[in-house]
Amino acid sequence: MKNRTMLSRMAKRLTAIVLAAMMLFSLAAAVAETIETFSPLYPLRDDAPALTDKGLLPEDSEEDYYLVIDEEAGEWTYIDHDMFINIRRFNDVVEKKRTLVWYETEITVAPGTKFVTQHANPEEIGRRFMMAEKFATQLQSIFAISDDFYGFRVYQKRTPGVIIQNGVILDDDSLKQPHWTLPTYDLIALYPDGSMKTYLAGSIGAEELLAQGVTDTWCFGPVLLSNSEIGAQVLEKRFEYANPRQTIGMIEPNHYLIMTIEGRHRGSDGVGLIWVAERMRELGCTEALNLDGGNSVKLVFMGKLVNSDRHYNEKNDRSVTSLITLGTFPLDTLSQEE
Repeated sequence: MKNRTMLSRMAKRLTAIVLAAMMLFSLAAAVAETIETFSPLYPLRDDAPALTDKGLLPEDSEEDYYLVIDEEAGEWTYIDHDMFINIRRFNDVVEKKRTLVWYETEITVAPGTKFVTQHANPEEIGRRFMMAEKFATQLQSIFAISDDFYGFRVYQKRTPGVIIQNGVILDDDSLKQPHWTLPTYDLIALYPDGSMKTYLAGSIGAEELLAQGVTDTWCFGPVLLSNSEIGAQVLEKRFEYANPRQTIGMIEPNHYLIMTIEGRHRGSDGVGLIWVAERMRELGCTEALNLDGGNSVKLVFMGKLVNSDRHYNEKNDRSVTSLITLGTFPLDTLSQEE
């Protein structure tokens, strides 16, 4: 009788172990199914290397990087072990019969690789102005865009906004609620896990953001997307006038989309923010912020200005006090390869 009882207990334990193992196996299989291999928004060229499931060069790759610079085709690409950058140019007639030239930059980065705001005069922010491509070349930046106007606000002694850069609070003086003119003082925050989150002006301060681990913020606005929903100010058509635009957004952590839109010239009218927000959401963005626009809009790749507004508006072109940058590259080697 005693042996039967022991055998019964052992059988029950064995059954429980088997059931637990089956559950773990099923869970692992389910998790594996949810892991998606990176697929770029736009197909790469036939000569592009095989990439990891994160869209990066494998560690055992024979090449250190993959590079395409084809202005005629409207394609600029850089891929290495830490970042994937793909810029595409588009030309179409959009809402209100507006002729539009715009650029969509898809970016993925390895954990720990992030955007960095660089100032032309770090000791006195806003006190030095440079042409964007000259500044980017000086920094040896792979990729750079005009930012949130913060340095110029400091220069003009205007309300600076909630500004954190590289984990340091630079300013925490903003509006109690969003403006109805630009900038609205909304912001987008970058977290250590590569995620981004938008906040309305007055809804959060620098100390709280820093306590959450935020490494960087960009403050301009309005919010284009929050949790995949288009921002209220955008929907209320406060910013539907045609203008050059620059935006930054997140598709998922460490996967971003930047839109650069030309305007104020005969080749491109510019556009309102509803079209921009809808386009970014269509491409998968869940969080997005409008950055400084107008003649300040700059998109620089490998030290060369990509957007062509300057060809039409040279007299009204603007220099910048700072740039949002990603990666460095020995730019002087490019001329040697040509």
